[in-house]
Amino acid sequence: MRIRKILISGILAVVFSPLAAQQVVVNTVGKDPFNGKVTDVLYKAKEGQWNFYPYGNQVIRAVYKPADYNRNELMSNAVITSPQPSQTKVTNGPSQAIDFENGLSIVIQRENIYFKQGREIKVKSVRYFSENDNRGFRFQLSDGEKWMGGGERAIPMDRRGYRLLFYNTPVYGYGLGAENLNFSVPVLLSSNGYALFFDNPSKGYADIGLTDKSTLEAGFSSGELNFYVVFGKNLDEMLLNYSALTGRQPLPPRWAMGNFVSRFGYRNETQVKDVVSKMQAAKYPVDGLIFDLFWFGDHVKGTMGNFDWVSSSSWPNPKLMLTQFRQQNIKPILIAEPFFLKGTTNYAEAAPFLATNATGQPYTYNNFFFGEGGLIDIFRKPAKDFMWKLYKKQVSNGVSGWWSDLGEPEKHPNEIIHNLKDQGIARPVKADEVHNIYGHQWSAMLAEKYSNEYSDQRLFHLNRAGFAGSQRYSVFPWTGDVARSWSGLKAQWPILMGMSLSGLPYIHSDAGGFAVADEADFELYTRWLQFAAFTPVFRPHGTAPEAADPTLKSIPSEPVFWDEKTQSIVKKYIRLRYELLPYNYSLSFDQAVMGKPLMRPLYYYGFNDAEAFNATDQYMWGDQLLVAPVMTQSATSRKVYLPEGQWYRFSDNKLLDGKQWIDQPADLSYLPLYAKAGSFVPLWQTDSVIRSTGQYDSKNISVVYYPSANPSSYTWYDDDGAEPRALERANYELVTFTGTTRGSMIVIDIKTNNVAAYKRKYQRTFTLLIPGNSVKEVKANGTAVKVVAAKPVMLADGPFTAATIIFDGKPTSIEVRL
Repeated sequence: MRIRKILISGILAVVFSPLAAQQVVVNTVGKDPFNGKVTDVLYKAKEGQWNFYPYGNQVIRAVYKPADYNRNELMSNAVITSPQPSQTKVTNGPSQAIDFENGLSIVIQRENIYFKQGREIKVKSVRYFSENDNRGFRFQLSDGEKWMGGGERAIPMDRRGYRLLFYNTPVYGYGLGAENLNFSVPVLLSSNGYALFFDNPSKGYADIGLTDKSTLEAGFSSGELNFYVVFGKNLDEMLLNYSALTGRQPLPPRWAMGNFVSRFGYRNETQVKDVVSKMQAAKYPVDGLIFDLFWFGDHVKGTMGNFDWVSSSSWPNPKLMLTQFRQQNIKPILIAEPFFLKGTTNYAEAAPFLATNATGQPYTYNNFFFGEGGLIDIFRKPAKDFMWKLYKKQVSNGVSGWWSDLGEPEKHPNEIIHNLKDQGIARPVKADEVHNIYGHQWSAMLAEKYSNEYSDQRLFHLNRAGFAGSQRYSVFPWTGDVARSWSGLKAQWPILMGMSLSGLPYIHSDAGGFAVADEADFELYTRWLQFAAFTPVFRPHGTAPEAADPTLKSIPSEPVFWDEKTQSIVKKYIRLRYELLPYNYSLSFDQAVMGKPLMRPLYYYGFNDAEAFNATDQYMWGDQLLVAPVMTQSATSRKVYLPEGQWYRFSDNKLLDGKQWIDQPADLSYLPLYAKAGSFVPLWQTDSVIRSTGQYDSKNISVVYYPSANPSSYTWYDDDGAEPRALERANYELVTFTGTTRGSMIVIDIKTNNVAAYKRKYQRTFTLLIPGNSVKEVKANGTAVKVVAAKPVMLADGPFTAATIIFDGKPTSIEVRL
């Protein structure tokens, strides 16, 4: 073996040449060029060149550059971290091994590439392929290996045996079985302890054992051919490492956890005020109010591009109206579209910023449902500035959040040309090359402009399409135009779970269903809203088209327009959602800091329990609560799988053993819900009518402890719910509860990370709640505390006992004698 040292432009390249056709080049960095730290490793194969880059967080990036390929541009900004210099050792022989100091390694055997973590080969074999118009990679699959992720798919969570299209696709009225929807994310997670992320936004696919049972084939029509191997022993570690690579969702405004009033759509000020008034009179809390496309015109067609309240008869004083809603702590949210139609108020000004045809003229849609016009070229800086001017005007009027629609884009023929010169790509780029990143760039524009202009506000951005990394732009995706049917409801669990495991944590559905239906189904509506109460955003939304087309049935999305029986059930679950606000908001902290999704499959922390994979419509809401929604028509019971451990049933506080299936009665008023033994669940309990999260008082919190003989710990997060830089500036508090039960004694300790806040005569009141009525005595730091029967807790029929603890920031030890 010959070793040559070549110094080029101050970078040391070490070339190993054991075989004439193979070379490995190690590029070093640092002041000392011989310190062995590398940023990339180059391997020359027969038909091109491989580059491997070590990253922190157990990640390796691989890039292949075919000799006959001229579309190698990286058009994505999904990744926010850089390669991490690593001590590297290269071993030569019949195969070549590249060992990085983080315990990861690559083995090269001619055209086959293997990736190892420690001594274990995780990625068995990777080979480049070129076929028809696609290029990409073929990975060898292991027997029994399961694959999750890939974005929005209404298919089983194990995607093996499917061909996933990477092309954001709207499907009106879809149900269970829809394979390719609005938000395709090319990240796939293996039960063998690694994930693959393909940072390529062009039209592509992943064939996971469909064509060849032993092969995962990922192909793309254009762009840099790359993939990241992200290691992790379970889904939690994989998402921790993946989210470090592509970013995590910023903390949401706390009001985003509340109830939204929404429909397609409110046609005028009188109507929307009437709906809100009826909701308030019926004592429903309201935090968000969504205006669909009638805010910029009285008709569905011909109005996209107005981007203003053009109808003075429908909206006589929009600024005053929006101000009045905000005074009630109701946050107005407006829909926006990327299409500008001829004849609208902004078309002429928008024309220079529209995507073009091959001759450089604005591309005109002649068969677009909404009218004749063009698509804003969101990749251009002047186009972004133009769009932001329109947004800013409405924010100044009092708009609190935004809703981006049709951002796939919904209609995006490949002959459309986009201009990416501002991103350093000189050539014209066809639509298919950047289709999947269009909505992502739209979100980036809004988030970046909003942050620069309104640095004291957190952005709420409801959106329908994007790419890997869109989460860092504060997007709250919904699952598109789902059918109002039981199939539509059943489709939501795999979609929400798939997106949650793809790094998009605030995915949710149009609760109750969206598409036009022949009849209102009170049972379907009730079950859907029960389920939605334990999803990241609670937003009933659906079509109500009678005013525009009397031949179509209008089914209300707002609960106040349903019968008394339906309202009596739904209202309880909306109230429960508000009671759980401190718990739900803490889940946002887990996401922002550790990349944890709010919804987690039962196998989130390990793949050893095969039965957990069979529980295909259950999930963990955080780590404490297990949710088993009812999604079958006329069901009065359902089977529930309880994983390892012990579980308290919410309805009656009964303690159940895990590792078993149970038959759970579940009439229409009941959603099966369980708390893991050892859990702490913080609650907002108040005797007042809750009108919005604006009433929330985090100084007075109830905390349920579900006793367990095993020690447990829970950390509750609290801040002002609004400051964008709360984490960066450490303007928050973490209160940690630890507990254990020894015979007839429960010991609970409370500590805070922010003792300084309490020195300013600040204190909290914690109402400690224990299931049952067997509590005989409670002491806090040795002082007796009064024990009383608690008021109803979270729809539970079983009793609780309560004790009020005044917490002044000092470590507090509570003894509960049973």
